[in-house]
Amino acid sequence: MTIQTALIILLVGLVVLLAVLLSARIRSERKHSAAIRRMNLAEFSEFLRTNSSDGSVQLVAGKVSDLLKQAFGCERIVFLRKRRRYLELNYFHGINRFNRRDFRALYNGPLTETLRDQVYPQPVATIAEHLPSLLREQLDRFDMDLCFPIVWRDHLYGIYFIRSTIETKAPSFQLLIASLAQSLSAAYHIKWHEDTSFRLREELRTTAAKDSDGPGENNNTPHGILKLVRHHDSETLVGRIMEAVQSDLKLERMAYVYESQRETEPLRLLKDGVHGRLTLPPQQAFREIVAALDTDSVAPVSKLTGAGHGTAAWSKQLTEAGLQYVISFPLTEKRSGVLAWQDGKSPEQVINRLKAYGVSAAELVENAESFEHVMALSFKDNLTGLANQRYFVKRLDEEIGRADRYDRSMALIIFDLDELKSINDTYGHQAGDAVITQMGQLLQGSIRSMDVVARYGGDEFCVIMPEADAATCLAFMNRLHDEIAERVFTIAKPPSEIHCTISQGAAVFPRHARSAEQLIYAADMALLRAKDAGRNHFFLYQ
Repeated sequence: MTIQTALIILLVGLVVLLAVLLSARIRSERKHSAAIRRMNLAEFSEFLRTNSSDGSVQLVAGKVSDLLKQAFGCERIVFLRKRRRYLELNYFHGINRFNRRDFRALYNGPLTETLRDQVYPQPVATIAEHLPSLLREQLDRFDMDLCFPIVWRDHLYGIYFIRSTIETKAPSFQLLIASLAQSLSAAYHIKWHEDTSFRLREELRTTAAKDSDGPGENNNTPHGILKLVRHHDSETLVGRIMEAVQSDLKLERMAYVYESQRETEPLRLLKDGVHGRLTLPPQQAFREIVAALDTDSVAPVSKLTGAGHGTAAWSKQLTEAGLQYVISFPLTEKRSGVLAWQDGKSPEQVINRLKAYGVSAAELVENAESFEHVMALSFKDNLTGLANQRYFVKRLDEEIGRADRYDRSMALIIFDLDELKSINDTYGHQAGDAVITQMGQLLQGSIRSMDVVARYGGDEFCVIMPEADAATCLAFMNRLHDEIAERVFTIAKPPSEIHCTISQGAAVFPRHARSAEQLIYAADMALLRAKDAGRNHFFLYQ
């Protein structure tokens, strides 16, 4: 055989090998595309919109399992739910002939630390060292290759182990699985808050039964503060707690300075009955004051004069305001507070009652803060930081109700990017995400303070404009059209700069519609008209 013949055979072999690899890749992509197409996008969108507050854990978990099987090709599924100190088998699909006790793991800190950093599905090997040998054997036996946690902050609620028949490394697969995980995590976390509230309400009933005539000096948990268990706004809750404290301790004059929920925000002040003007101390002076006080002893205001640099001026203000005593009264372990007052009960009684209030107050405030955080995330779009569809629907109903009540007009604008598919096809889906993210940043700087901008889905955005008529709406669309046309959007890989255009449609309440559904329809029809006109246009509904 000649060298030329050998080279030809070698080339033919390489061509055949490449053809086989390409065919396998095409089959894999088709399989993945077919699986994604099987998913009803309207159903998935509705699931994400209603999951965390409108659906129970059982409902959300059931939908997650159905989507894993039907849309993501998961032929085998195992879900371990955390119960007290253990992770135990809660749901399975596609496996048989096993002992439930083998699917059990002791809950431990290292496992939580590892899972807390997992946003997307990861190989089971990433957590294998933290799992017992019997569980690892079962996972290997059923060839479970991926896992993802149901975790919210420091709360681990469970772990999914899955085996999928489609391309699991595709970005769309990983992003959608991450969305399912976050949705179920939110549902579990809200359930945890509901259980906490129920426990506190039961404590309220018990306390009320023991003390039908009102709070007593020896109650461990004051009756008045437990009535606040239903409040989920932390700042409102702090005000109500201090009202209960002032009433219980019979304080004629009081002032309470405390730290905000976020470190970047200024101190806050609550006061009642004080003389003259009382301002907040500087942050550094407040820290020095807190360091000079404790929760076990009452101090005269004069003690603050020498507490540190900058404290003398505030001590003088307290004296001029008619306040005599101070004590440290933190809201939570992370949020310090200082209570100043005049008259009322004896110092010993004040200390005892504040200690009784402190435990329940801290639990109520922490619960409200955490609830606020969950609800904020459930209303936020992860990619842009804008409001999501769920929040948009809620606010649109509210604004239409307000406009109708006060006989005002309001506008709704719906728009989308004209060539997002072309960007994705040319530069990749990460480039499309980068453009959408930058679009969100541009919108946040373009709207009025009263407007609401939301990402409706994909490349579609909505702007709710209270107090806006047709002229105001058209002026905004014209300005937004020009701003986006002039904006340069940057892409990291490959480094590129591109220009985008948008098509916009709008409708005005009550001129074009009398309900949220009708207003969305009218704005959507105007958007279709802009598309039909060749894109890069904006129209009001006709």
